[in-house]
Amino acid sequence: MIKRQTTINRIFKVSGIGLHSGREVTLEFLPRREFGIAFVYNGQLIPARYDMVGDTRLSTQICRDGVSVATIEHLMAALYFSGITNCLVYIDGPEVPIMDGSAWEFYQGMWKAGVYEFPETGVYLKVLRPIEVTRDDAYVRVKPLNTLDITMSIEFRAPVGKQKKRVTDVENAFSIINSRTFGFLEELEAIRKAGLAKGASLDNAVAIGEDSIVNPHGLRYKKELVNHKILDLIGDFYTCGYRILGKVDANKTGHHLNNLFLKELFSDPQNYSIY
Repeated sequence: MIKRQTTINRIFKVSGIGLHSGREVTLEFLPRREFGIAFVYNGQLIPARYDMVGDTRLSTQICRDGVSVATIEHLMAALYFSGITNCLVYIDGPEVPIMDGSAWEFYQGMWKAGVYEFPETGVYLKVLRPIEVTRDDAYVRVKPLNTLDITMSIEFRAPVGKQKKRVTDVENAFSIINSRTFGFLEELEAIRKAGLAKGASLDNAVAIGEDSIVNPHGLRYKKELVNHKILDLIGDFYTCGYRILGKVDANKTGHHLNNLFLKELFSDPQNYSIY
């Protein structure tokens, strides 16, 4: 387990296409002494925090004083898995690049950069009492536990159907890192009319057709789709600023509900302790 605050050991860059904007974007990662993850875009520093989230349509977007950065969830998950608590991310576009649709390429860059450890602690947030947010039949429930344990359930039309996955050793669940985002072909036209998914392709997403997976090489894992929902949840939860400890039970959740959970969590200081 990560015990102290950390940052990357050296500067590195990553470039790619934004999933929704379709724009080429470059990220530059810099070590940071101050606690937390923050993006810098158009001269504006935007903390990657749940209370900075302004839009959750198909991604998690943070904003401050009219400046926004979208699709941060996969990068936040990569920072979680890399054990990075403090980092500055300079970005030259409005959206984090989608890369291969997972967190893998971000994670590789961080692994190569290495980790520098500070003496300060205060990186964990332990949930002290049950918390639940719901919307129709979707929910996120978290009970007290001394580690992070996630059970995720999803349900979509065939060929996906119902999928359920439990991860008990989340910090070392590396199969989650390279599970890709996914979408249904019949929804793509409407999404693009809304000005989203301009950069989507079979190189950065799992495409689900009428009765099969469209990608030539299929899925990376039998439960890749539910794996990716866990990846999204980890990335969204990391916008709380800490590594959450608790037993998570999530059903049909998405970015909006994940963010609502964090707002409920921080609504009462009696809900958590930090160490």
